[in-house]
Amino acid sequence: MLENTGNYRVLGPLEPLVDCAEPPDKPTFIGLAVDVETTGTDFAADEVIEFGMLKFEYGASGRIYRLLDTFNQLHQPSRPIPPEISRLTGITNADVSGHRIDEAAAQAMAADAAVVIAHNASFDRQMCESRWSIFREKKWACPLNQIPWRAEGTRA
Repeated sequence: MLENTGNYRVLGPLEPLVDCAEPPDKPTFIGLAVDVETTGTDFAADEVIEFGMLKFEYGASGRIYRLLDTFNQLHQPSRPIPPEISRLTGITNADVSGHRIDEAAAQAMAADAAVVIAHNASFDRQMCESRWSIFREKKWACPLNQIPWRAEGTRA
């Protein structure tokens, strides 16, 4: 029905990643897909309230061979979450109450990554680099700005 309106393009359902049946025939690398939710957009004042990572093995062709690990943790900020951020993210003060992101676990998971991918890397990168020093050493990629979405027939 959505596609018939001419206002939407339905890409189809997302399927869980299944490990590739073929073993890699070339060297592989480790990648991370990351996402942060924050109390706002001021890099100096706002805080991360949720941090998620997917760690995966990929080849030089870009083929993903397998999912290696996942990480998703909430963090109670020093100030209450603004109502507009709760509306945007769905994360409430009750959700984060008493939670802390395990800093050592986050850095350890990122340690061997060759690339970090974030849909809006200009934002996520600054938030990650200011909180976890390991991310300052990494190469970053941004699907929002580095994929020609219009040429692919869609918007980012």
